[in-house]
Amino acid sequence: MKNKFLIFLYLILKSSAIYSQIITDRPSQTDSPLLIDKGYVQIETGVSIEEIQSKINSLVRIGILNGVEVRINSNYIINDEISYQKNSSFADFELGSKFKLLDNDKLNTNISFLTYLSIPTAPEVFSNNEYGFLNKLLVSHNLTSDSQMGYNIGYNKFTNYDGLYVYSLLYDKTLGSFSIFFELFGNSNSNISNSNFNSGITYLIDNDKQLDLSMVKGLNNDLFFIKLGFSFRIY
Repeated sequence: MKNKFLIFLYLILKSSAIYSQIITDRPSQTDSPLLIDKGYVQIETGVSIEEIQSKINSLVRIGILNGVEVRINSNYIINDEISYQKNSSFADFELGSKFKLLDNDKLNTNISFLTYLSIPTAPEVFSNNEYGFLNKLLVSHNLTSDSQMGYNIGYNKFTNYDGLYVYSLLYDKTLGSFSIFFELFGNSNSNISNSNFNSGITYLIDNDKQLDLSMVKGLNNDLFFIKLGFSFRIY
């Protein structure tokens, strides 16, 4: 009886530790349906390096209510091909929110909705030059105690551009303080269809800090870049 109680206590503590750990929306393209708790602020930063362009990304997530977080997303771009004017600038800022729709332990399923407003704040060469709405449905399923599958389905629309469907599918496996993931993602409309592969690793420094390293390769295009990031939360 005593052994059973100790095992039960261990499982509770382990479960509590897992759910108190920082959970990020990087470095994968698949956003997690899990939200920041009320009163927490989480900052997810990283740099991606391509052959001619580098990007510094910063995502600030703020838990304002139970089941609701607000987000500010920014990218600072450095493009070596731009020679006739300043070759670096912030891209358009994105203001958004994530809303919890379903959190069902019995089904091991979480569902949320993520939406952004893209605001044309950047210089013309770095901007979409018009407002845009970026929307995704976020779903995850716990397969085992240390692995999960997640997927996103979305639609992006800028005022005078054709709409763009976006999708991603991810498998994630936890190995102690490390996690590895494999992901397929892409976008398409009547004019284009891009498919890509993403794989990487994260390292949990402690419950509030995480490092990540990943690589993206185009499957039917020339896309290739490496990403390195650091995320932390405060409260």
